[in-house]
Amino acid sequence: MICVFLIVFCFGALPSYPMPQKVDLPVPFLCQAPYGNWSEPWQDACEEAAIIMAMHYLKGSQVDRRSGNQEILSLVEYQEEHYGGHFDLTAAKTSKLVKDYYHYVQADVRHEFTVSDIKEELVKGNVVIAPMAGRLLHNPYYTPPGPAYHYMVFKGYDDSTGVFITNDSGTRRGRDYRYKYQTIFNAIHDWTGSKATINKGRKAIIVFKTS
Repeated sequence: MICVFLIVFCFGALPSYPMPQKVDLPVPFLCQAPYGNWSEPWQDACEEAAIIMAMHYLKGSQVDRRSGNQEILSLVEYQEEHYGGHFDLTAAKTSKLVKDYYHYVQADVRHEFTVSDIKEELVKGNVVIAPMAGRLLHNPYYTPPGPAYHYMVFKGYDDSTGVFITNDSGTRRGRDYRYKYQTIFNAIHDWTGSKATINKGRKAIIVFKTS
């Protein structure tokens, strides 16, 4: 009984239907610094890169360095014109940017969720992005000490190894990058307004629904 309680507490109630052991959605990859230039605005373009990957998945289109770089700059320019600058974005403001810029209204923010809930969305074909306390990810390919605030694309999972499959725009090696379930879940924290307290942010994900 204790073991069952721990599973439900950490991972959520078991779904009422069989879950596949592995899901890997065909989400295109984009590094947030497509040409390896990590100065601004690319240094803080993880939100834009995550949004672009999710939107191209929904449209069934690919993105390359040239087109991805231009789309990042267009999103930055839009924010500077309409939001007064290019800032770190909460999940709610990221969802608003998607709706304002792409006129896509099914990018829904959720605050109550489990590992199993994220997996269920992926089974449905929905892509998920999430704000992160990036240094809690311990990705060896980040420039030390890693990004204080970051955004991640969840594109799949693999129960055989206990990992989420992600597109991590924070490194050029981020295509299909695997993170252990608990590692990445623990790192999910919304923007608090200060990089010093990002690991105290509220849990949040944004679900891009396909229907």
